[in-house]
Amino acid sequence: MAQTWTAYFSGVAFAAAKNMAAILNKHATETIQIRRVGLLNSQTAPVTGVLCAIELRKYTGAGLATPTVITPTPHDSTNVSPLSAVYGHAGTVSGTSVVLRRIFWSSDEATISTATSDEFETYVPLNIIFDAGYGDANVQPMILRTNEMISVYNVSGAAGLLDVWIEFTKA
Repeated sequence: MAQTWTAYFSGVAFAAAKNMAAILNKHATETIQIRRVGLLNSQTAPVTGVLCAIELRKYTGAGLATPTVITPTPHDSTNVSPLSAVYGHAGTVSGTSVVLRRIFWSSDEATISTATSDEFETYVPLNIIFDAGYGDANVQPMILRTNEMISVYNVSGAAGLLDVWIEFTKA
């Protein structure tokens, strides 16, 4: 069984042209395998929400300068963390990107009494934006080699809070 981690980026404030969550592999030989990426609407206080355009991007020749750093949680406390990886949001991203997914996200607060897109964004089965097919061994995960990065990038829209989770293994 592969050593597995979840990188959880909690309560990231929306801003236009912002890296909301990223994993950058800087190791020369070790790879990071992205298994799943999910989003949660974590805005609880009333706001005037906007429609945000979010992209899941893979970068080559990547860099991530001055991010707000987080520490991934291992699924087993004996896991040895990937070497030379950077986990963070905000900061300055660089490199050549390819868009893997483009989604539109309502940044209004979720409430219990309604059933609109704001509430559906809190349901885990509905908020997974990348899934490498856990049940199918024929589906390859997204592999991050040296200086490659996965990023959830907010292109436009600037209201509300977002939680992002990225589940990954290493090889």
